[in-house]
Amino acid sequence: MVPVNKKTKIAILAATCAVFALVLAAALLLSRGAGSDRVQSGEHPLRISEYMSANVAYPNADGRVCDWIEIHNTSDKPFNISGYRLSDDVTQAKYAFPVGTVIPADGYIVVYCDPEATGALYAPFSLRRLGGETLLLMNSANTVLDKVETLRCRKETSAVRDSDGGFTISVSPTPGYANTEEGYAAYLAASGQGTGALRLSEIMAAETLFTAPNGALCDWIEIENTGAETADLSGMHLSDKAGEARYTFPEGTLLAPGAFTVVWCSGDGTEGTDYAAIRLAKAGESVILTDADGSTLDRIQTPFLADDTAYARVSGEWCVTNRPTPGYANTDEGYDAFAAERGFGNVAVKITEVCLRSETTLRDADGDYPDWIELYNAGTESVSLDGWYLSDDSEEPVRWRFPDITLAPGEYCVIFASGKNRTQGELHTDFALSAGECVVLTTPIGSTADCVELIQTEPDNSLALIGSDWQECASPTPGKANG
Repeated sequence: MVPVNKKTKIAILAATCAVFALVLAAALLLSRGAGSDRVQSGEHPLRISEYMSANVAYPNADGRVCDWIEIHNTSDKPFNISGYRLSDDVTQAKYAFPVGTVIPADGYIVVYCDPEATGALYAPFSLRRLGGETLLLMNSANTVLDKVETLRCRKETSAVRDSDGGFTISVSPTPGYANTEEGYAAYLAASGQGTGALRLSEIMAAETLFTAPNGALCDWIEIENTGAETADLSGMHLSDKAGEARYTFPEGTLLAPGAFTVVWCSGDGTEGTDYAAIRLAKAGESVILTDADGSTLDRIQTPFLADDTAYARVSGEWCVTNRPTPGYANTDEGYDAFAAERGFGNVAVKITEVCLRSETTLRDADGDYPDWIELYNAGTESVSLDGWYLSDDSEEPVRWRFPDITLAPGEYCVIFASGKNRTQGELHTDFALSAGECVVLTTPIGSTADCVELIQTEPDNSLALIGSDWQECASPTPGKANG
């Protein structure tokens, strides 16, 4: 063993202490940034209130499209934030607010994250769209005042702080404004957006029920004229990408006060003047309305939209709805008008007879005797059954879809419940019937037009609607009046 003298021992001890001090300092900094720092953030009036990590379309006053972090002064007095710091790294403070930087009472300040930009409110780091990084707000002594673990953000969405102190994803970014509908409206107005009479009013990104005038299933974008005068849309543009005019309204396109126009997003755009070479993403999409000069009139980021749900502006606020109204107001009255136009608002179409133990009642083209379901149009107008559905399960009402057939007033229609699934000529569902099930008739929008509970019957007997009562009938009358 090599002997160690006193001086060497002292040197080793000193080095050990130095290393320990560094580790302790790093641990202290990390501990200050650990968790949510709710005590410190709750005690201090400044906090991170919103951030955007996937900005591709919202330019700032300098015209730069970059990510950003918003700080909120929650106090009722102005706050001098000079020398305070922001960082995405727990080991170093990357950005310091310049001398003289003051946030108004209950006000906001936005720092833009762009390593290539220079200026007082540009931080030399960028944000990760996938999230998983740490944002720190510190005072001039590097004491952590607020800490945020970033979320994954889709393009053009932001993460906003809610009333519980956590963060949620928003499709309505509000840099420099409150995270409310009013704040969003104020932000749009301040940035010159959404101030005119023309505005986006409804968007469908996953249409499977309602065809466009060309007979094809197309997504669509609806525009409303909220003004008191006729609007000239000539040369205006629609797009799903910032800076690109994907559709241009033809010369002479006029929109009356309070009226709506629909652009069908076929993806091709060659079908006519109302068709755009745009396909909307079910997972979320930017939709932008610009004037002929490219200035934004209105824009919206849609959320995820399930099949046949629309994103609609209702009473000034955007929401997801399963009652789309292309070309009509987003109201109950508008839905009724749309339903009447498409023919499914007529609930006069009913199930009037069902045979669930057929052995000899009605033979199909194959020589078999399947179960069957009878419909009747008791109304005074013809009804298109295109997009209507039959099912044997109330939990899964959208099952077997009708082809494009029309039921005239007073006309019956018989559908075999055979499991053969035919929509040409003789109609056959893809299911058979059993006692204990329900036969459900569903409109194109998913509302129930009729539902009949099936009880056990004798072979070849039917369940028939006679007057207002369902009865077991020993003499079925498929395609004819009951009784």
